[in-house]
Amino acid sequence: MKRILVSVLMAGALPACATLPKSSDADGPVPMLEGEQQIGRYMARLQREWDRRQSDVPEGSNRIIVTGSRIDNSPTITNNQEAGVDEGGIVKVSGNYLVVLRRGRLFSLRVAGDRLEAVSSIDAFPPGDTNPDDTWYDELLVSGDTIVSIGYSYADFGEGGTEISRFRLREDGSFEYRDTHYRSSDDYYSSRNYASRMIGDTLLVYAPSSLSYDDWMSDWPSLTRRRADGSREPVVLDGGQYRLAVPQRHLNDIHPGMSELHSILRCDVQSEDFDCTQYGVLGGDSREFYITFDATYIWSSGPNDWRIPDDNDEPDMLYRIDHEGDIRAIAVRRSPIDQFSFLEDADEDKLFVMVEEGGWNGPMWTSEFVKGNLAMLELDQGELGDGSQIAASSAYRPLASVEGYSVENRFVGRFLVYGGGYYGDEDEAPYAYVSPLDARWVQRIDMPHGVTRIDRMGNDPVLIGPGADEQLGFSALALDNERLTAALADTYLLPNAQEGEDRSHAFFFRPDIGADGAESGTLALPVTTGGDTDGTEFLGMASSIFYLRREDRDFRPAGHLQSATRALPEEDDGSGQYYADSVEEDACQSSCVDWYGNSRPIFLGDRIFALMGYELVEGQLVDGKIIERRRIDFAPRGKTGVASD
Repeated sequence: MKRILVSVLMAGALPACATLPKSSDADGPVPMLEGEQQIGRYMARLQREWDRRQSDVPEGSNRIIVTGSRIDNSPTITNNQEAGVDEGGIVKVSGNYLVVLRRGRLFSLRVAGDRLEAVSSIDAFPPGDTNPDDTWYDELLVSGDTIVSIGYSYADFGEGGTEISRFRLREDGSFEYRDTHYRSSDDYYSSRNYASRMIGDTLLVYAPSSLSYDDWMSDWPSLTRRRADGSREPVVLDGGQYRLAVPQRHLNDIHPGMSELHSILRCDVQSEDFDCTQYGVLGGDSREFYITFDATYIWSSGPNDWRIPDDNDEPDMLYRIDHEGDIRAIAVRRSPIDQFSFLEDADEDKLFVMVEEGGWNGPMWTSEFVKGNLAMLELDQGELGDGSQIAASSAYRPLASVEGYSVENRFVGRFLVYGGGYYGDEDEAPYAYVSPLDARWVQRIDMPHGVTRIDRMGNDPVLIGPGADEQLGFSALALDNERLTAALADTYLLPNAQEGEDRSHAFFFRPDIGADGAESGTLALPVTTGGDTDGTEFLGMASSIFYLRREDRDFRPAGHLQSATRALPEEDDGSGQYYADSVEEDACQSSCVDWYGNSRPIFLGDRIFALMGYELVEGQLVDGKIIERRRIDFAPRGKTGVASD
């Protein structure tokens, strides 16, 4: 199970022996602490303030604080949030091959030349790893023939953290292991976001790290390289290891509630030595992040100390880290729901963020619970500076509330679309809300079904969710950019079905060639049919991929590509196996639960594929209907525990 880590802040003192930087311009960047002396002095100040407040703690009080990651020509087969920013997933394309990450292994499947065949596989963990079951391998990225596997290790003795392995995909489809690097960190897992991104040859990985002030250097995220014998050697980061951006607000007011380092590791995956730079910002343990082609945004909860009532009013901090390292910030209120709560508007040089009041954003499963009033924050990029300023109350426009704690949100064009309900009963709240960025109103739209997914079909949003009588609804909205309104355009209700995958990558829409504004195209989504399958969408239990045609904005069902018959999930028997796939069947040694799902629709050129577990099914649209051409089963067999190559 993914773990919520617990840190205990210890008392002590650090030497103070360096002058801290200070901003001279509120519009300038956040002050940067560099090297052991400057950061050590700041940590010592935090420790002294911690000790002072500890003296006021009533006897018997709890002291534990709970804490929670070149543009190539490869076709995009991932439903990414931002153009040009690929997200870590479970299937990618590299040259003539699809590359699949599943249950601790990488698989190459040849699709070039109208072929469909399984070619090779390799362990996602490094050769000689004697405890591969310590690590969950969840994310895969590709740059040319370089394959990058991202995992999180729960290894003991302080060796846990983010594991990054590089492989080379040879022309014949076989894999060559290159190297493995480890980055010490807390668990980055989120039920909605992905820890890694790829922009051309540049890999970006987010990770949080809890810091104890008296031993901060031991907690600081380091990068090490695995040697052939399994030992590790330190890697020198470009610009140095110890670099910390601290907003002027938190240099003026020393506060011990700032105990989490939120860092972005930026690496050239094509470089021989895996050249990396790291940027870190300090904040609370709750967070959300959003990565665009130009920058990384981190929204971190502010300092909070339960002993002092006024601390409950401390603001959060929103950071903008451009990909060259310039960091700017502004204090903010409330919290985003997930990464889809953000929109960087480059044309207007603005940032829009949907926020909730009193939210606990980011770690683990917290995006699934929304409990406060909603608003939309509108910021000019020029308002972000050294972190001494706070966003004005007028920058928040109120939004209508959703009746329920499960909320989906998405920016489509210049509109925010959102909806939701109570989990499992979303069909009892069959409505959605639309708010234009260029006006301060909210429009309610009555829906023929509930809302559990919001995505884009070109210029239009599509809302998906459960309807009456076990139907799964698909509804398109038409956005009017002149009147700044929206209307329900069309709906299709799929009988006896539920979503089979919760992750954003499970959906894909391919517009028809030449379709104006994507008014015509094909969408696909994993679904399950029959029985009560609540909860299985979080781990992936699709029985088929459903295809829905859109022709001149009218929906027409195209049918399914089915998986082989498989059993419904059973209760965990203590072994951690939740699926019909078992260790006995595929000799799984690591990452034996599909936390990021196992089914994806794939549109590659004019070909259509459905990935479902170890099956890859190819289909073809004939007269608006999907038919199966062929399929392969690439599951490893036997109990040897060794993947074939």
